[in-house]
Amino acid sequence: MQWSDNYRRAARYNAWINQSLLEASLSLPEPEQNKDLGVFFYSVVGSWNHIMVGDLFWLNRLAKIFPILDDKIDHWPKPKALDEILYGSLNDLAKARQKLDELIIEWCDFLRESDCESRLEYFTRQEELRVKPLPEVMQHVFNHQTHHRGQITALLSQLGVDYGTTDFIAMPGDD
Repeated sequence: MQWSDNYRRAARYNAWINQSLLEASLSLPEPEQNKDLGVFFYSVVGSWNHIMVGDLFWLNRLAKIFPILDDKIDHWPKPKALDEILYGSLNDLAKARQKLDELIIEWCDFLRESDCESRLEYFTRQEELRVKPLPEVMQHVFNHQTHHRGQITALLSQLGVDYGTTDFIAMPGDD
C-alpha cells in the first residue's frame, strides 16, 4: 500500500465516524450538548468545535503547499483560539463538518506518492518556525481528531448515549 492510500482511508474513516458521532451527539437535548462537563473544551459542542478549529488551523497551513486547499479554504472561518466556538449550534456544526470532511477526502484523493517527501514550513501559535515532513503532519491531523472524538465518546457514555462502534475496521465499505 502506498503511504497516501493510508490517508485516503483515514479521511473516509473520519467522515464516517464524525457523522456517526455527531448523530449520537445530536440525540442529546440542547442544554446537555452545551453543558460544561469538566473536560478541556467544556462540553460536547465545545469539543466538536475544537476538532474543527484544529482542522482549520492545519488546512490553512497545508494550503501553502497544496493549491487544491488554498482555493477552497478561503470561505471557511479563520479561528484565532483553540477553544473558539465557530458553531454554537450542533446542527450547524454537523453540516459544516460534513463539508469539511468532504474537502479533506478530496485533498487526500489528490495526494501523490511523491508528496511523502514534502515538508511543511509553518509557524506555531507561539510564532515559532517549524518544518515537518508531510506524513508526520497528516498523522497529527488525524490523531488529533481521534483523540478528541475519544473524549466525546466518554461524554456521550456518561450522558447515557449509545453511539455504536467506532472501530476503524468496522467502517462500512472498507472490505
